[in-house]
Amino acid sequence: MTNKPPFALFIRGNKSDAFEVSDQLGFDSDMQALAVSLFEDGPDTMHVQALFETEAQAQACLSGLKFPTDMESFITQLPDEDWVSKSQAGLPPVEAGRFWLYGTHDADAIPANVPFPIEINAGLAFGTGHHGTTKGCLVIFDGLLEGGFSPKRVLDLGCGAGVLAIAAAKALSRDILATDIDQDAVDVTLQNAEANGVSSYVKSYRADGFDSPELKGQQFDLIFANILAKPLMGLAPDITQALAPGGKVILSGILDEQAERVSDAFTKKGLKVSPQPSLSGWTSLLGQKP
Repeated sequence: MTNKPPFALFIRGNKSDAFEVSDQLGFDSDMQALAVSLFEDGPDTMHVQALFETEAQAQACLSGLKFPTDMESFITQLPDEDWVSKSQAGLPPVEAGRFWLYGTHDADAIPANVPFPIEINAGLAFGTGHHGTTKGCLVIFDGLLEGGFSPKRVLDLGCGAGVLAIAAAKALSRDILATDIDQDAVDVTLQNAEANGVSSYVKSYRADGFDSPELKGQQFDLIFANILAKPLMGLAPDITQALAPGGKVILSGILDEQAERVSDAFTKKGLKVSPQPSLSGWTSLLGQKP
């Protein structure tokens, strides 16, 4: 990487389309992005920002993405300044029960009464907790802990930046398995676990589905699955099978209008599914195996 300020690709549109774009950026290794961020900027809209060393890389990425023609997009070179700090400053802390997510720019502002602060900075992997999906999972997890739930075997499926795995490791002080189909996510998860002092608990691997060696035949008392509605529905049989009797799954990455379909997919597999309050247009679900 050079010392020149990077070129930023901005794409803006409705939440569903923006999330699909961020998914393409996050899992396509040919995109060459230095960092990718996803932000809510209105009740129904989000924007994606991807940073590149050169304008040619940004243009090539834009040409390779698939998104509706009504989404706004443009490329611009950022000012010659500390753009990393500036980008991080755009991520305010997130409060979710006993968890408090923050970037390094807010390290001096951690409330004294928060038992589990989690340092997560924006980067190539997704799941910084700064929209209603990851936060929804943490709120549900906090409620389960409040009720005395203490799972022994925990999986963070599609771990992204490792927020949920780190939260579970901090709260439970036991080994947590985190998997993702993207090696970048695995690497970032391990780095974030180290930064948060839980590297001895968080084990992260690249795994594409439950046939992977790290997951095949295993059962879990708690599964976090913060992905997207369509892949969640496709994984419903495997997730259900991977739950131990009495086990729980926290499902997220679901737009409000998709919640009923996702719930039905898991209900048909025998889970009892409870929708949780919507957060900024996103619904998280809590499922339990008999």
